[in-house]
Amino acid sequence: MEDSDQCSGIKAAGNTRELDLALSSLDISSEPAKLPTSKLLHPVQAPMANHTDSISVESKFLKLQEANNISKAAYKEIMGMAFEANTWVVGTPALGTIEEFQQMFKTLPPPGMRVECSVETAIVPIAPENLVSVLMDVDRWGSTLSRIAHFGSSHLPTGVLQQLSRADETITKIVMVNAEFQLPTPLVPTRKFCFLRCLRKIVEDIWAIVDVSNDYFHHGPSDSKLEVKCQRRPSGVIIRRHDEYSEVIWLENVEVNEHQVQENIYSSIINSNLAFCAKRCVRTLLQKLKRNNSRFLNLRMPVDQQARVYLLNLTEYMEKNFLECINEAPNRRKWDILSDGEVRVLKDVTMNHVETQGSSNYIALTSFRIQAKPFSVVQFLLKNNVKLQWPSLLEEPEEVIKLASEDYNNCITLHKNVDLQNDFTKNHDYLLQEASWDEFCYFIISSPMTQAATNALFVGGCIYDHLKPSGFAILPDGSGGLQSDSCLVTIAMQQELAVLESGQAIQSMNFIINDIVEEIYEAMPTRR
Repeated sequence: MEDSDQCSGIKAAGNTRELDLALSSLDISSEPAKLPTSKLLHPVQAPMANHTDSISVESKFLKLQEANNISKAAYKEIMGMAFEANTWVVGTPALGTIEEFQQMFKTLPPPGMRVECSVETAIVPIAPENLVSVLMDVDRWGSTLSRIAHFGSSHLPTGVLQQLSRADETITKIVMVNAEFQLPTPLVPTRKFCFLRCLRKIVEDIWAIVDVSNDYFHHGPSDSKLEVKCQRRPSGVIIRRHDEYSEVIWLENVEVNEHQVQENIYSSIINSNLAFCAKRCVRTLLQKLKRNNSRFLNLRMPVDQQARVYLLNLTEYMEKNFLECINEAPNRRKWDILSDGEVRVLKDVTMNHVETQGSSNYIALTSFRIQAKPFSVVQFLLKNNVKLQWPSLLEEPEEVIKLASEDYNNCITLHKNVDLQNDFTKNHDYLLQEASWDEFCYFIISSPMTQAATNALFVGGCIYDHLKPSGFAILPDGSGGLQSDSCLVTIAMQQELAVLESGQAIQSMNFIINDIVEEIYEAMPTRR
């Protein structure tokens, strides 16, 4: 194989033709003497006013050159990773002498840190332009990967980094991203990152989205809103058109604190690199796209023509709320931690209007390991979740809505229960539930709804504040998916209680959680 600076290419979709990735249109060279400064900086009036101005311009120029070389090195690094993984990338781009910048991505991590690296390829049923748009819009990216990316925000880069697109015309968009990655359990701390995301158009119908932590840019701003403890080494997604779909290479390459997770039931998942690997990101993306194409299989009540969109949006918000509740560090403006032992109990501090009526909203959660196949646990919870939410039911409630994806891996249902208040008045209570799974995790999340809230939902009304989601997250404890020999279960249950003392609330919520855990254990043919 020739030296990597001399070879470049991507296998052409549908044939063996190689595409040249030399990127000869770059405005900036690695050699300072050859840099066309007119394209690098805002116009500077000539002649220079004095020697100080000349030094200032030269300093900005050198900082921009360094930032551009780091950006190019990150791009070359992900192309090299894709090539080494035997994907359809058949070489690395010729980008000049940037080996010294690439080398900093290959250094050993400092003591107490480790590198996790993974690559996954797939054909994704979305047009490449639309996929690029989703990934470069951090709100939509966070929504699409909501089961992994707990928090995401973005802003335009400042300082020398905002000039990168002037230095390299193949860069068409740049954003600075703050993000937290989480597992659905309070036992694993979130991973916090701040990184630069660049969109590069390589050739026609081929794009590269490159992430790299802002720490690598020595002259870049340090303006993260998060207490960043992890680094995103060159990572990203390489996309090419595949008929009407996208063929992607997803690359995850991060430096994380290996001591961040204390030894607990989730240690094996974290240490196996399954928790945040590229394959999980791709499966999450595919699951979300299938979910968005869900269709009604059962509809026994009048609804608005936009009912499908309303349900998808509402259950997405319900899942987001659930994941926020089970986060290792819940939002203190929303939740007050009353106890944090084997069962964590939280009080909703935003519901003062409810307190005036004599009750407050609480949530209790716990995670545990059970020696039973995830499939068995999931089947039990699917069958019994309605009863767990409505323990006083005398008869089976009616399913009035069922919205499911084509492969049934995502299913949204609405059940109706008739509450006879007296001999003359009937009041309908509802339970909204979403059950979804991929090979990495299964979620069953639900929330009670009143008649008024249900009516408002199907005329486009905003009822998000009325949701009180409870649910289950089941992770296979191993690589066997739903057929693994054991699984890790996180339970979160919300309840309004009319109690005066926090101790009473803690006791009541502990009882609710422990009772459900006992039911699960008793239903499984296994021992603790």
